Amino acid sequence: MNLGLLETLNYLCPMIQRLLLVPVWMLSFFCSAQDIKVDHDPGMDLTNYKTFKFGEGEIITPKDQRQVPDSILHQWVRVAVVEELAKKGLIQTDTAADLVVSYITGSQMRSDAGKYGPLGLTPGANPSQTYQRDFRQGNLVVDLNDPRSNKLVWRVNATMNTNNPDLEGIISQIVVKGFKKFSIKPKREKRKK
Repeated sequence: MNLGLLETLNYLCPMIQRLLLVPVWMLSFFCSAQDIKVDHDPGMDLTNYKTFKFGEGEIITPKDQRQVPDSILHQWVRVAVVEELAKKGLIQTDTAADLVVSYITGSQMRSDAGKYGPLGLTPGANPSQTYQRDFRQGNLVVDLNDPRSNKLVWRVNATMNTNNPDLEGIISQIVVKGFKKFSIKPKREKRKK
């Protein structure tokens, strides 16, 4: 093999690796755009809850980094929660309620760094093949509390990629997924055969 060809291949390999890595990196970035965790007591009887009202709502994004007016962000969260809890059979009220909804939402800048490996798949030994990405990570925590017992009934805790322009849609998806298994209907007893 020609020595010039070997030098050319050695020069092109890191470039090819980076080009092949971009689609893999972008796919992993968008696939991990939401992480939703739900905390609740699976043995808790939810059939006694019929009404809800809103308590505190807080935005934790630093004031100089807010991309959406506070009133709009509060509205998006409240509308998503009202729609989902109404589908579950709960009625919103402004007076004494069985459940109080509180939430915290916002975002902060984060950084992620690492090393590229062969074809961008495994960590490499060459320290010059590193990457760093800056991104905005959002958080949404929605709690349903029982004001009589002062107990947490249901918590949806989500992190999300807020670089997506459809932030309202993301909030709605998180609320829908977070309350997917929430049910105030009595559980059916299984028939014995």
